Amino acid sequence: MKAVQDIIRNLSQQEGFGTVVLTDATGLPLATSEDRDGAESLAAVVAEILRAAGGISARLGWGVMSETLLLSDDAQRGVMCRQFKAGRRDLVLALFITPQNAYWEATTQAIREIQQVWRL
Repeated sequence: MKAVQDIIRNLSQQEGFGTVVLTDATGLPLATSEDRDGAESLAAVVAEILRAAGGISARLGWGVMSETLLLSDDAQRGVMCRQFKAGRRDLVLALFITPQNAYWEATTQAIREIQQVWRL
């Protein structure tokens, strides 16, 4: 889907965002930003991040985690995964971010746009 690809590329070009990839829950890349190597690396860890977050969430009795954020020890780099549904599909928006920048609004907007496109 070209429209979804455009949403992902536009998000990756915003301040504070690096590589962006849209995957299914297994980590299969469905759309990526222009950094293909980074996107493949990021997609490769999505399933592992979701498994770890799911185990922690279950242990705490919190239910499904909608967002998981990992930060480097210097807090200069991060990996964020946001789980959501689009149509009948369970999807994950995974990103390399710089935590000093606001990401919630931009990722929420991208998720809404993807959900709208997926309905068409």
